[in-house]
Amino acid sequence: MEILKRVRFQAFPKTLALCFVMGIVLAPEIHAAFGFNIDGTLDKNAISHAYFEGEFSRILPPLETFRQTYPNPTKDDQIFVYKYLSVIYAADSSTRKKAESYMIQLVKLMPTIELIDLYISDNIQAIFKDVKSNFLKQQQYVREHDVYGHPSIIGADSTTTSKRGKSSHHALWWTAGGVGLTAVAATTYFLLSEPTSSGKSYALGN
Repeated sequence: MEILKRVRFQAFPKTLALCFVMGIVLAPEIHAAFGFNIDGTLDKNAISHAYFEGEFSRILPPLETFRQTYPNPTKDDQIFVYKYLSVIYAADSSTRKKAESYMIQLVKLMPTIELIDLYISDNIQAIFKDVKSNFLKQQQYVREHDVYGHPSIIGADSTTTSKRGKSSHHALWWTAGGVGLTAVAATTYFLLSEPTSSGKSYALGN
């Protein structure tokens, strides 16, 4: 019995240490990773601060992780992620295509969005301007044409309405002009047809 007690007592510290190590391994992280809050939401303040400090390589992982991990984020989170990713990837010529892809996603979400608040270079501004302009033109074309290039019903209706409006406008002017000419002609006719005062005196004299 005494030997068994000694074995158990000597084994207790080892068991306690093992449990402590397992607890550390299995315990959840107390501090959230950079770019994230403890509840899993984006730490936008930290990302923005790192961006303006020029730490682009530091903010790319959380932005891409969030984009790939959260399939249904809020619209504001999507705009935030695409906005920063667009600028960062556009700064590197080797990732320009990826930047343009994110810019398109950004304009889809918010057609009036701009990047000037991120203090971008003239080159990045030109890239974004071209992407935005081409996308808006493409969207207008899709609304007004089918896949074969024929004017769509909506486009045709709007064109017809526009033509009808112009035709009605011209018709109104022609009608007003016609009425004016008729009035002038009638007035002239009555003035010419009315006997003069001298004509009346000769008739009475006869």
